[in-house]
Amino acid sequence: MKTSWFVPVALTVTLLLFSGCTGTRPDGGAGAVVPTPGPVQTLPPGKDVTIQINEKDTSYATITVIFSGGEGQIAVRDILVMVTHPDGTVLTGHLPPVKGEELVFQGTRDTDRIEVWVTLNTGIRYKVIDQLLPYRTRG
Repeated sequence: MKTSWFVPVALTVTLLLFSGCTGTRPDGGAGAVVPTPGPVQTLPPGKDVTIQINEKDTSYATITVIFSGGEGQIAVRDILVMVTHPDGTVLTGHLPPVKGEELVFQGTRDTDRIEVWVTLNTGIRYKVIDQLLPYRTRG
């Protein structure tokens, strides 16, 4: 009897069980959970680009991401921007690697997480930004 399919299936089931949120929040589900940023990577020498992330707009909580160019601009294939809200909602967009191009995301009046992934012409993807964006009121 062949069981070569058993190991991949068991591994897949195990990964699916642990990939979702299986625990409960300490506050019983009410309120917001602040996502935690992870490590970032440095682009190779000569491939640097600058991506500007503005503070949230104080009226509408929008987040503006701007491509500011750089010496590696010609080597960029794609820029993926992900905004994660405290409720787990994820917004994504692709920022064209053209100086001055921008994306605007709807943020929350809480702390959001923003990640920026740059894919070079080599096909290698780098996480270059991973930070929290708090909402600041005027004052």
